[in-house]
Amino acid sequence: MGIMTRITRVAIPAILMFVLSIVEVESKDWFENTVIYQIYPRSFKDSDGDGTGDFRGIQEKLDYLHEVGFDLLWIQPFFKSPMVDFGYDIADYRQTEPVFGTLEDLKNLIDAIHIRGMRVIIDFIPNHTSDESEWFKKSLNREDPYTDFYVWKDSKPHAPGTPPVPPNNWLSLFGGSAWQWHEKRQQFYYRMFSPGQPDLNYRNPKVKEAMKDVIRFWLDFGVDGFRVDAVPVLFEDEQLRNNPYVSSRVENSTDFGDQIPVYTFQHPENYELLHQWRLLIDDYSSRDGRKRLMTVEAYEPAEDLQRYFGNTTHRIAHFPLYFEFVNVNYLSDSNFLDKAIHAFIDKMPPHGIPSWVASNHDNSRLASRVDPEFAEAMLMVQLLLPGVAGIYYGEEIRMKDIYIRPDQKKDFVFTFHPTQAHFTRDVCRGPMQWDDSLNAGFSTSKTPWLPVNPDYWRNNVKKQLSKPRSTLNMVKRLLKLKKSPTIESGDLKTCKVSQWVYMFTRELKDEPPVVVILNLGTEMEPMCLNECKHFLQGIMKVHTASANSGYKSGDAVTILHDDSSQCSTLRPKAGLVLTSSDAISASRGTRVSLPLLISLMLILLIVPLGHHVGKPSC
Repeated sequence: MGIMTRITRVAIPAILMFVLSIVEVESKDWFENTVIYQIYPRSFKDSDGDGTGDFRGIQEKLDYLHEVGFDLLWIQPFFKSPMVDFGYDIADYRQTEPVFGTLEDLKNLIDAIHIRGMRVIIDFIPNHTSDESEWFKKSLNREDPYTDFYVWKDSKPHAPGTPPVPPNNWLSLFGGSAWQWHEKRQQFYYRMFSPGQPDLNYRNPKVKEAMKDVIRFWLDFGVDGFRVDAVPVLFEDEQLRNNPYVSSRVENSTDFGDQIPVYTFQHPENYELLHQWRLLIDDYSSRDGRKRLMTVEAYEPAEDLQRYFGNTTHRIAHFPLYFEFVNVNYLSDSNFLDKAIHAFIDKMPPHGIPSWVASNHDNSRLASRVDPEFAEAMLMVQLLLPGVAGIYYGEEIRMKDIYIRPDQKKDFVFTFHPTQAHFTRDVCRGPMQWDDSLNAGFSTSKTPWLPVNPDYWRNNVKKQLSKPRSTLNMVKRLLKLKKSPTIESGDLKTCKVSQWVYMFTRELKDEPPVVVILNLGTEMEPMCLNECKHFLQGIMKVHTASANSGYKSGDAVTILHDDSSQCSTLRPKAGLVLTSSDAISASRGTRVSLPLLISLMLILLIVPLGHHVGKPSC
């Protein structure tokens, strides 16, 4: 036996033991404790000066996102579209809208994301297409196989010379009848959203297969999964029964909110269709061991969201996005917060993953709904509760809604807003505030597609990176903490300390506990947790503090009172993250997937130690 063979036989077990000692085999899916950073591409970064964000602009900012600690990006619609609903009306599922760039630009962006060890999901918009889609044009002409790709219905009987009558009373989410008459085909088509967004007919097997092909196309392209849009409305009642109204007083109303959409929402067939898509996505994951994600959008009560998990033998989504936090405002107290958390997490199945969304492209920004000071405390809640956090671009610097003049409005949707009489979704889609240069560094165009918030001169990424106590640096700190064993796997315990003070803990055996405490009120409040009975230490250290709290990292606070000590107090709208240790480990080791670990072992077994190119060292 040669000396190198003997060394190899001795060294391989030792090296394998060393590798196993520093590597934790991945026991959880990569997305179970992730943060989804939501990018609205029109507003993120304009690379070519046309006033609209694009793929190359996003790619320019990947190092920033990676440095902050975001590891999963959701890029919102970029597909070829007339932009009636800004990309949620798709004309071609396999092409990009030129304003964002080419397919090659997108591929370069996805590759750049993956090179940095990050992942990317995109929107899958299955309920409808644009009326400019080739599918719809051929369906309009009754060209097979597209004749019944959409929900076409005849008019009810009506007198000659009078307008056609819709098949039933169903209303659009955007107001008015959900039925749109088309002269050429002499039929109504169903559209839950705008007239330019005809609903697909999923009772046609060819539609189902065509949409599976769309999923395959993008998985082959390299995305890591999908956020599936508007899943409660995929199917409608086949018998076309009328929806009831909330009361007899509004029976002639055309306001969607005045109906109970029992025949157009949450149809049982929705869940089976989603299950079929999940099977397809899981099939891709099993081929190469690279797990893909499917999450769904459903504005439904917490108990109804549970159905989107499916069960252990009939999986549906990996998780639905939970939107109760978008209702948090300056009036919310600890009772509201506790109810919002427990309504979702208490009824979750064993395989369920919680998710927490406080702002997005359809709702007013968090810092505009609550006192801007409280936005930092809510970020603590989102990021340190179990599961997934959804962070809308700009939330990491507490961006606020913009104000839109009538001549600047782009969105066609108007909804109620507590501080703006005519709220459009434009207000929460303002350009990202990068620095204090022209247009906040978003674009060199004189007129960006939407106006920049005028506070950009003092609230921007560049300024916040340079300030240790900024929201951005707080988020960076919290994202590191989120990867600790305690936050990744620790139990959740909650406590309503008072009407305005709320607390929760994350606890894991042999790891330091983490305590999150916040004051939702408008007065100074004591942080006395005696009644919570969580067996906490009387004095704990501040890990992270909101800037308005009056505390800083390392400060000691008293959270239990006795005859000799009084509890520390917390300022209004402030939050603290407390620990019992000066340092919390970032993770239990380098986390790698099982296939990668097996590959490392095979390399060690196949390649003889000591075999190398070049002269041997002395």
